[in-house]
Amino acid sequence: MCAALCSNVKEKFNNRMLPIIDDKMFLVSEAGLSNKNFNHRFMASSETANQKMFSIILATYNCGRKVENTLQSIFSQNKELFELIVFDNASTDDTLDCIKKYESGLTLISEKDDGVFEAFNKGIDKARGKYIYFIGAGDCLRPDILEQVKEFLPEETPTFVYGSCYLMKQKVVWLGREFNPPNFITENICHQAIFYHRSIFDIMGKYDARYKISADWFFNLQCFAHPGIDKQYIPHLIADFEEGGLSSELDNDPAFVRDFPPLVKRHLGIKSYLKRKAFIINPNVYVFSHALLGRLVYFARPYIHGYRYLKKAIRNKS
Repeated sequence: MCAALCSNVKEKFNNRMLPIIDDKMFLVSEAGLSNKNFNHRFMASSETANQKMFSIILATYNCGRKVENTLQSIFSQNKELFELIVFDNASTDDTLDCIKKYESGLTLISEKDDGVFEAFNKGIDKARGKYIYFIGAGDCLRPDILEQVKEFLPEETPTFVYGSCYLMKQKVVWLGREFNPPNFITENICHQAIFYHRSIFDIMGKYDARYKISADWFFNLQCFAHPGIDKQYIPHLIADFEEGGLSSELDNDPAFVRDFPPLVKRHLGIKSYLKRKAFIINPNVYVFSHALLGRLVYFARPYIHGYRYLKKAIRNKS
């Protein structure tokens, strides 16, 4: 009898950026909502008022003292803007000792998990911020970047906000430009450059942890293909990213190699699917041939236009 009313009330709550409230919390009578529900509503409003802008989720495993650089880069930010949740995969070195130096400013969970994306998924469940940001040990936020980024963030719209990262080993900026769905054929946006509005995970679910290395690539394409999620590029360098290397991802994530081309086909069409298959077979050959074809088209364009103009002139004369 009350299912429809509960659904409507939940929808209104979600639209106001209130936490999702379980049906059991709603006590509805013919006269309307009970006092108990009003109390829950008041508490939810209070929780939202105290909500941080960012939930930072850090995944660690036997990373030793390099995690201190990451923690220092986080705690150098405006502490009023974020909460920090650390998921450690039961490290056996001195990682936990390094983290506990900062334990007054973070939430630490140390338990076995099945990889970084399972840790990230646990973090999503714990997070209470408006935007969720993922970082790894060894990565470092740029100085004062949260203060700069917050000015660009819509508070109520499901928005995928992304900037750029500096790849420390390769000494290059990745990507430094707006991204389009076809770019996902050969490229991904580093999760260290992305701020996900928390409602995105209500819409899309969480990372598919079957993909041990490239679950974010799979997830990001789905976000870009979803019409209900806004995408916003910001011209900021967000973080220094310790690792890089596309070929290692392809070599070490066979489930991703198997499942990603059909996802491309579903969202981007058969032409993109065939490109993706060619890229997987030999990334270097694909990139070289794609670049070569682009150059050929560039140099041939004047001759193609000249031929079309001449053909049109002959047709008009006759």
